[in-house]
Amino acid sequence: MNDQQPTTTFTRDGLSVFFESKRCELNADLGKHLTDFIAGTQHNLDVAIYDLREPAVLEALKSAADRGIALRLLYDAGPAQHGGPTADPKPGTTGDAINQAGLADHATPYPEHAGKLMHNKFLIRDNATVWTGSANFTAGGLTLQDNNCLTVSSSDLAAVYSTEFEALLAAAPDALAATPATSISVDGVQIETQFEPQAGERIEDRVIAAMNGATRLRMAAFLLSDPGILQALADLNEAGADLAGVYDPGGMADARHSGHLDPALFWFMDDPRFAAAPSHPFTPGKEQDFMHNKVLVIDGQTVVTGSYNFSEHAETNAENALILTDPGLATAYEAYLNTLLTTYRRMRPAPA
Repeated sequence: MNDQQPTTTFTRDGLSVFFESKRCELNADLGKHLTDFIAGTQHNLDVAIYDLREPAVLEALKSAADRGIALRLLYDAGPAQHGGPTADPKPGTTGDAINQAGLADHATPYPEHAGKLMHNKFLIRDNATVWTGSANFTAGGLTLQDNNCLTVSSSDLAAVYSTEFEALLAAAPDALAATPATSISVDGVQIETQFEPQAGERIEDRVIAAMNGATRLRMAAFLLSDPGILQALADLNEAGADLAGVYDPGGMADARHSGHLDPALFWFMDDPRFAAAPSHPFTPGKEQDFMHNKVLVIDGQTVVTGSYNFSEHAETNAENALILTDPGLATAYEAYLNTLLTTYRRMRPAPA
């Protein structure tokens, strides 16, 4: 196991990653970083967000709009979601929060069709810098849950995300124009972008290709229910790879009980190398403490992260994923995941 000591921040020129876990006493101060990011806008800010209810973030967005920033806010306008293998739970009150904050004139609701979510969590600032990651802009997402977020200063990356943002604004979910996969370099870190639903099976195929033949893999998954990725993990186990990871028990219980997947694919939930976070099921009216990451770290080189849960349904949502290649970055992510794993193993109930 990698014994690198974890920190809450990894920084390279033009790239920062923030690692959050209240249970593991890793306080990255995500909310402060996010509001500072918004406050640093000089000209224009585009926001695509699944769940937005945190007052400080709403206030920062209103302040930006009031000082003349060209603000566009796209949000998922679907009803409340209470979990299951097809949904990321939320109370469904983002639209109300936006209206109450005085942001209605800057906001566009993204209509859900057949449960297809606008599940992104990204901002594009001044056509130059991107914020993305797994955290929704809620008190739970920014303070209680396990999440990772990134900021990347790159006009090339911003242009790719802007293309996706325009497509989301202009089209119904089933008619999105393709935003192509793109690879750029930021201070030596190779960053590959992927977007759903345009990619279809492409993200799954890309993730499986990165997993194939791996000798070490660390995982942090709110939800892992894609049969292809599940099979790839099982194949690595059969091949004797060094595997370990954490998962959210509520998300995985829903996936495991869905009835259409082979129960044998969930072998890792009974394997001592993997641990369930001591989080709680979705409770309406309360902030949630999910293990909400969607991360794979492969062979100390490659990191998969973003809004994209490792589920079949994610292929039909509006999502973004990053595949980053850099040993230093991978080491930081692996140290974070190992901290979660060590903590949750220690919290695991003793056998009866």
